[in-house]
Amino acid sequence: MFYNTDHSLLYMIVYWSAMAVVFGVALHVALKGLQIEIERAQEILVIVVSALAALVPAVGPYLAFIVGIYLLYRIADASLGQIIGAVVVTRLIAVVIALGLLRAMIAFGLVRE
Repeated sequence: MFYNTDHSLLYMIVYWSAMAVVFGVALHVALKGLQIEIERAQEILVIVVSALAALVPAVGPYLAFIVGIYLLYRIADASLGQIIGAVVVTRLIAVVIALGLLRAMIAFGLVRE
């Protein structure tokens, strides 16, 4: 049904929600670590709009980070280099979180290796 697979709508909703939460946590940590200050509502806006951009077929995962960079640059009072650095760090943190969650799911027997 989605991306030429047989996944149901419920599966895709759970997948998108998990991706948005992991991206949101990683973005929050990256922004705090790089001392880029934005309001909570603005941060949630960046997370939700970027997650929605990730739903675009074929280019969504790449488009989400470009949308995040654009929105953060327009919202935050920081240089473009700091914003790009924050999004790169966000991607690295998201990978670490996702790998940790995968290991936890394997340990609990929810997913086979």
